[in-house]
Parts: sequence; C-alpha cells; structure tokens
Amino acid sequence: MVVLLLLAVPVIVVFAGLGLAVKSPKNMVMDKLLFEFREYERGVVYRFGKLHRVVDPGWRLMVPFIDKFVKYDMRTEAIDVPPQEVITKDAVKLIIDAVVFIKVIDPVKAEVRVEQDYRKAVEEYVKGRVRNVVGSLDLKELYAQIGDINKQIRDEVRKMTADWGVDIVDTELIDVTPPEEVVTAMQAQEIAERYKEAAKEEAAATMIKIDAIKNAAGKLNDKALTYLYLQSLKDVANGQASKIIFPLEFSKLAEGISKGVGGGSNLEKAAEKFLRAAAK
Repeated sequence: MVVLLLLAVPVIVVFAGLGLAVKSPKNMVMDKLLFEFREYERGVVYRFGKLHRVVDPGWRLMVPFIDKFVKYDMRTEAIDVPPQEVITKDAVKLIIDAVVFIKVIDPVKAEVRVEQDYRKAVEEYVKGRVRNVVGSLDLKELYAQIGDINKQIRDEVRKMTADWGVDIVDTELIDVTPPEEVVTAMQAQEIAERYKEAAKEEAAATMIKIDAIKNAAGKLNDKALTYLYLQSLKDVANGQASKIIFPLEFSKLAEGISKGVGGGSNLEKAAEKFLRAAAK
C-alpha cells in the first residue's frame, strides 16, 4: 500500500502538470515549473512545508503544489533607519538619522533564524544601539567621536546578526540635528573662542613690539631719546585735534635741550620746528 502511494504521487503530479500545460503552455513553463534565478539571487526551497534545498542562479525546476520557495538578493543593500529622538548624557535632545549597509551571506539562516524580515530586525536593533551609545556621551563627545561611534555600532550589530546569515558592511550616523537653541549657543561659543584667540594673538604681538622698543631704547643716549620725543610731539601737533596738552615732562625736556645741545644743533632746529607747528 505504501509502495503504491509513493508511485501514485509522482504520477498525479505529472498528469496535473500536463493538464496545466495543455491549458496554458507558456504560463505553465514560466510560472509553474521553471523559475529564473539571476546571478545575485538564491532560492530557499520548501517541500511539503519542510526546508528542502537552496537553489543557485539559472533556470530551476519546481514541483507544482509541492515546492514553495523564497528568493534572496545577495547584493549589498542600504537600510535607511528612520530618524529618532535621542537624549545625550548632558540632557540634549537630538534627532539622529542613520543608514545601515547589509548583505545576506547565508539565505537559509536569514530565512529560518529571524522571526520577522531580517531588514526590519536589523533596523530595530540599530535603533536600540544608537540610543544606548549616544545616551552615554555628552554633546561635545558625540561630535568629536562620530567615526568611532559608527565603528562601535557596526561591530556590535555585526556580532549580533552573525547568526542571522547577514553581514553588516557598515553603519553611519548621517544626520545629527540638535535643537535650534543649542545650535545658536554653539555658534556664539565658537565666535567667542575666535575673539579670544584673536585677543591672545594681538597681545602677543604687542609684547613683541614692547620688547623690541625696550631693547632699542637701552641702546639710545639722552640726545637720541630727546629727539624721538620731539618727533612724537610733532606728530601729535600735525593731527586733527584743536588743542594740544603738553606733558609735564616737557619742561624737563626743554632743560635737557638747553644743557645738552648747542644753538646750531639738529635737536634745537627740530625743537623750533615743532614749536612753530604747535603754535599753528
């Protein structure tokens, strides 16, 4: 009885196939018996509801009503993880958008070891890892360590999905958007830092000038210093101001001129020239 049954099943299948072929030969061949699998596709075949085999690229024969199959694309594909709100360690709310690049390496595992579609499973797991990693960092650390964070999430997801027949090629946080007030504060801080650096550079330049003048002044005698003082006062007199206030040291300067130089010296001429200009 069992032998007869085993012989009857193939006969029934053959006659059923012939009947379908007579009814619609083209559709029978293309849709019921022969199926095309392209170079980047694999097929997981079930027979009587049990895992039967994996088919490679080419034209593959399936037994009508008995064989069922699921196609898997073996190429790398991108999964766009929807934007989600994440709170950093310093309580800043961010909107983070991520993308995951995955590739099926074992279609049987991807089919039988993941309860739902493997893409959805990877997406949900990545969302959870992003929340955990970002939540352990403050905002500055997050921006400074984007590359390391991408690598950390990729490695953790890859380890998790190794038994799913899926390889995580890469993960990237493609958009990290802080609130508008945080952006404004960060811009203000950056501007303040630039002003601070500029002030430091200006102060350093001023110190260099002061040191240079100090070194040069140490090599000048009283006559030379007197001449430079007169030249400075002359520059003041040639300015736009309507009043000139002479410093108290001017009396000492005049006394030094009278003692140190003769009537025909260049310093005296310079002093006379300065006084004429000041009188105007």
